[in-house]
Amino acid sequence: MRIGVVADTHVGEHLPVLPSEVAEVLDGVDLIVHAGDLTDTIVLEQLGRIGPVVAVRGNHDEEAGIADGMPRDAVIEAGGRRIGVTHGTRTKAVELPAAGLSLLAARAVLLGFDGAMRRRFGDVDCVIVGHLHMPIHRMVGDVLLYSPGAVFVPELDPGYSWSGLRARGYRRFRDRLPPAARAPGVGVLEVGPEGVSARTIVLRRPIRE
Repeated sequence: MRIGVVADTHVGEHLPVLPSEVAEVLDGVDLIVHAGDLTDTIVLEQLGRIGPVVAVRGNHDEEAGIADGMPRDAVIEAGGRRIGVTHGTRTKAVELPAAGLSLLAARAVLLGFDGAMRRRFGDVDCVIVGHLHMPIHRMVGDVLLYSPGAVFVPELDPGYSWSGLRARGYRRFRDRLPPAARAPGVGVLEVGPEGVSARTIVLRRPIRE
């Protein structure tokens, strides 16, 4: 079974529409998972033209008032495997110190992010996350923790405002990520008897159409 993975599209908030390349890359998948921060439900309609969609809410979905009906966490059973899906938001008491340490260290300091995401689920083979706008592909024990990164990447949006202290700090953090971690992408999971494997497809065309 092939599962498309999308996160952090931010349509309506930052992007006017979902980039058409997303649909092209995901054409033919059996299921699509959106790991939060849609920010406009039209994204579900667009992805739904490709295949069934499972979506969890992100913090920006809550701010946009579209989170009703979307769970924080979901577990999908597919191809004989169990896959947990969550956006990845934690409390401000954790996220604010992590952001500060990341800026000081000039790298991502996630303060137990991997373990926290794994503990949200019981018996699963894979956990899909979003929120960080950077790709993740590593094992946490015997569970694959995966994110393809984000569809919306602020560095590629000429209309994104970097003004303000918070935005300038975010840019400093983003500038210290390797180039591959700042590229927009979507993912495809191959799920079956042999387990779960993931690959990320970088979006090559402009994200703003």
